[in-house]
Amino acid sequence: MSASRYRNFLQLCEKWPVDKSRGERNLGSLLRKRIMESFSKAEASVVDEITCDRAYTSLQRIVADVHRNKWIRTQTTNATGASAESLHQTLSDEGLKEIKEEGSKGLTTIYKEKAMSVTSSFTSGKKKD
Repeated sequence: MSASRYRNFLQLCEKWPVDKSRGERNLGSLLRKRIMESFSKAEASVVDEITCDRAYTSLQRIVADVHRNKWIRTQTTNATGASAESLHQTLSDEGLKEIKEEGSKGLTTIYKEKAMSVTSSFTSGKKKD
């Protein structure tokens, strides 16, 4: 019975994206590593069936965007006010390297400064009536 579970997880890995910009710090790489550890003997591996099935079902819902599609949001927001693309860029290996180079500033401070500069350039470019 473990053989079908192993094949299910392999199919899940094919669907799961790997973020190359984050090196080994991404969920896709971690997922593949954990599957290889859990199924070290491939189809002959012995696993806890209940735990394995629950993990597979949860991961399948994530990769299929079940909850994202069920509760559609009109706006994509976050605590920093930054765009998703900006956050993705910041959390990449290159972005984290830049943050380390900037010193002791926290991520929130950096985003506040960027937001202030964008806001000030936006307001200074407006014509007064």
